[in-house]
Amino acid sequence: MSDNGPTITVTRGSRPEQADPKPSASSARARSSEWGLPGPGAVVSSLVRGARAAWWAGLGVVGAVQDAGTQVFDALVEEGRSWERAERERRAQTARRVRQATDETDPIRAAEERVQTDVNDILRRVGVPSRDDLEELRERVDALGARIEALARSIEEADSYP
Repeated sequence: MSDNGPTITVTRGSRPEQADPKPSASSARARSSEWGLPGPGAVVSSLVRGARAAWWAGLGVVGAVQDAGTQVFDALVEEGRSWERAERERRAQTARRVRQATDETDPIRAAEERVQTDVNDILRRVGVPSRDDLEELRERVDALGARIEALARSIEEADSYP
């Protein structure tokens, strides 16, 4: 496990110091036989003590797992909170970039105008008239045409007088 991970410390209970009372003569007989083997009472007593110790060990495991589980759960909750904060910030930053990109229509128009100006300058250098030049020329031709028509009418009127 890493240094940042949860740790398990068993703090419940302690092993009691067992006092060893002096056995009485009758209990000594119940515990051993003539051949030095333990008697049935001693075997049962030993089994009961072992079962009781196993039960307590099991309860200790349950308590330790419960404590460790709580520690792990708390650590996961905190990790989830920090992940959620980071994801919210990432989504907000992405939303800001999208809004900024969609709101920046003026720079796009400015770039288009700049390109158009550059193209017009190049065409002018090559000798191609601009749209404004052509419009001005059209207006002048229209004005000249109107003057010619007026002059032609005045000539016709002058010719019609004897």
